[in-house]
Amino acid sequence: MREVQCIICDTKVLIDENTVEAKRLRNNPIRTFMCDDCKSRLDRPKQRLNKRQPFNFIKSEEL
Repeated sequence: MREVQCIICDTKVLIDENTVEAKRLRNNPIRTFMCDDCKSRLDRPKQRLNKRQPFNFIKSEEL
């Protein structure tokens, strides 16, 4: 088990050494870790944007 700290809320979480995320953190110490709560908080605005209607651009013929 590896103890990592969330960069947003500073909570300490234990993750398994054999996971892909643990390997990325071990091999590249610059990578940051976010707990599941913080990830979901940041993903919500993106999900809201994806549900909206696509933007329709209407070209004006006055040039």
